[in-house]
Amino acid sequence: MAPTDRAVRVDAASVVWSKGGAADLSGYWSSRELRGPLASAVRRLHYWFEADGRFTGAALLEGPPLAFEVLSGVWSFDAEGRLLLGEDAEPAQLEKAAELLRLTGSDGVVVLEREELR
Repeated sequence: MAPTDRAVRVDAASVVWSKGGAADLSGYWSSRELRGPLASAVRRLHYWFEADGRFTGAALLEGPPLAFEVLSGVWSFDAEGRLLLGEDAEPAQLEKAAELLRLTGSDGVVVLEREELR
């Protein structure tokens, strides 16, 4: 599989997406698909979103060697309704479909799947 087009279990092309919002974010999410320039640098993403606007997570970065980068901050939406993950973040369009979220930004597309923490 090409590093610029990683897909695991989810065929986002067959999903019907609608605009996402703050109410859709809460919980634990793991990446199921990464496309675009982002996919050549990141192997997996994991996020925990709080309803109060905080988030934490980890990105498994390509190597060698593979390494995790810890992510944390405050999420918000800009005036155009795009998701911001931190103060200096590039905006991403947020879409939802069942237990999936899709973030589309200048660095590519991330499809996240809701997971249950045990």
